[in-house]
Amino acid sequence: MGLDRRSFLSLVAGGVVGSLATPVVWKTLDDVSIWSQNWPWIPRLKYGEETLLPSLCKLGTDAYGVQVKLVAGHPVAAYGNPEHPLSRGGICPLGAASVQLLYSPSRVRSPKKRVGDSFEDISWEEAEALLTEQLKAAGKDVALVSGDDTGSAAEVLAGLVAALGSEQTYFMPSEGAAAAAALGLLGGDGLVGYDLEGADYVLLLGADALGAWGTTLRNAKAFADGRERAVRVVYVGPAMTATAAVADAWIPCTPGTEGVVAMGLANMILERRALSNVAGLEQFRKQAAGFSPDVVATRSGVAPETLLGLAKELLVAGKPLVVPGTTAAQGLAVSDAAAALAVNVLLDRINMPGGVMVLPWGPKVVAAAPDKKAMMGRDVVGYLAAVAAGNAPAPKVLLVHAANPAYALPDLKTIQTALDKAGFVVSFSSFMDETAAQADLILPDSLTYERYDDAYTPYGSGQANYTMAAPILKQPLFATKAAADVALGVAAKAGVDLGFASFEEVLKAKAEALGLDFEAAATGTVWLGTEFAVQQLDLAKVQAPALQESATDVTLVPVANLKIGSPKVATPPFGTNVISPRELQGKDMVVAMNAATASKLGVRAGDAVTLSGAGGECRARVRIFEGVVDGAVMAPLGLGHTAWDAFSRGKGANVFQILGTQTDVAGFTRFATAPVGVRKA
Repeated sequence: MGLDRRSFLSLVAGGVVGSLATPVVWKTLDDVSIWSQNWPWIPRLKYGEETLLPSLCKLGTDAYGVQVKLVAGHPVAAYGNPEHPLSRGGICPLGAASVQLLYSPSRVRSPKKRVGDSFEDISWEEAEALLTEQLKAAGKDVALVSGDDTGSAAEVLAGLVAALGSEQTYFMPSEGAAAAAALGLLGGDGLVGYDLEGADYVLLLGADALGAWGTTLRNAKAFADGRERAVRVVYVGPAMTATAAVADAWIPCTPGTEGVVAMGLANMILERRALSNVAGLEQFRKQAAGFSPDVVATRSGVAPETLLGLAKELLVAGKPLVVPGTTAAQGLAVSDAAAALAVNVLLDRINMPGGVMVLPWGPKVVAAAPDKKAMMGRDVVGYLAAVAAGNAPAPKVLLVHAANPAYALPDLKTIQTALDKAGFVVSFSSFMDETAAQADLILPDSLTYERYDDAYTPYGSGQANYTMAAPILKQPLFATKAAADVALGVAAKAGVDLGFASFEEVLKAKAEALGLDFEAAATGTVWLGTEFAVQQLDLAKVQAPALQESATDVTLVPVANLKIGSPKVATPPFGTNVISPRELQGKDMVVAMNAATASKLGVRAGDAVTLSGAGGECRARVRIFEGVVDGAVMAPLGLGHTAWDAFSRGKGANVFQILGTQTDVAGFTRFATAPVGVRKA
């Protein structure tokens, strides 16, 4: 495409760095239009010694190393850490705003309990006593939803719930969970990673690697460096995302059919390559035969000659790599992930340089806690849907950690019903998010810069790694506590021995289990694993993707973008500078469709429309964009908050309100795309 390394990096990263100085786009909102010139809550500048300390950013869908600049002991800015393997000096929009969020007006500054329709500040002693009382009364009717699938804090909380006799411990949806489930379906065991740095040809089947998928900063660096090695990157998906825009080729497909394309490629590879020593090959060959070029073209819109061209490129490449994913960075069908994994097996790309790497599960040190594999294999959307429908008992106590299920789960009306049925909801949120706003008790978690934190191998990384962060502040700015320390204290009061008195002790044990010196880890040394699990995958167990039938003429394609926010964090004030009129106009979300789709719906550019699905509705404005396939409407995730602060509340619509769910052939919930109705408002 004629992009050199400098141009590529400018396109990928320039929107984050350069646009921080651009004008605020929400000029129609007079009350906040000049916030950046007059922050009433900004701390006053202090003078003194300048220091640079290592830490972690876990605000987005990734977890990577940063460096925080302090002046006279006060954090003033965060930068990418050039020594960290997943950062390499880069920083995402949320990381760039991480110091700002320390002082955010939406932070919960002390424990709160619900009294009627409002909250009352209480002491930590009273708060922990109240939680202890509720847990004792609940017995085993306790559940946990955590949004941190890389950290040990979730292990502590899950250990508490398990010690009380409950198996209801869940992570929020992630593509890593879908990929691990696909690996397990084929008889493998481990975390799934991708050696992007070693590949010479990368086929992205829906994975918006430069948007919010996987290790986004590392992805950008790997692809930029790959330009110098003539690595070819091809993107297959229903919309021209940031990744598609800079790939060597974008191949449009019908939304939700990337797995169909994978099976079509498998069929063509089997016709052109003699294979042996592949378990279940003949059974898989029969399945793949059902995905002829004509069938794939009918179902996905990818022409037979295009599919053949992709298959030939994969076969002649020295180190090809096929990566499944979604524009939403969640909701991936396990069957789609399994189909892509099967193509990699046929190309002999498992645990090979530049291929799919099967990484070991991290060590567990809290004996009572369930294995991470077990937690990742549980479907939180399915569980809450069952609670809402009365098919599963509602928990008497629901613990919510590093997550915002009241905002960031599909079929949101059903999720809200499940949360309403829970007897006593406890939020460990650092911010007044939607879940905290409807909780019965808020126990504000300190932010990473104020406490110990860690991360083991975020999804997408091609190598196992472990990063620890020590607190860079001597004490939290407000009356907050680390959620793991609260859980350990409450466990002791409830008569439950988790084996540790503090979270620092947990991390010492974790470092020891990895053979890493704790003091070195706390000061920035990253542990890098070198082991890969030997796998003999059985292709007979692949369950071919089914065509996702649409009851409407339009399919919703939600796109995640970290500049707008993440499932954990709303748009920070810095983020308002980089949200464009293509995503938000006034208070209206902007959705994109091509001219043919707009004509069929009877709408024009700028028209107000109502999108409906999953029992909810969203208002939006229409943008005509030929980078969206026929019959699809592309919408940004991260808008439409009803809580948080004036910078994010009431801006646009929450797409999760209309994002319906389907059960894929492997029995897991998928929601990367969904049928919606569109009518002129």
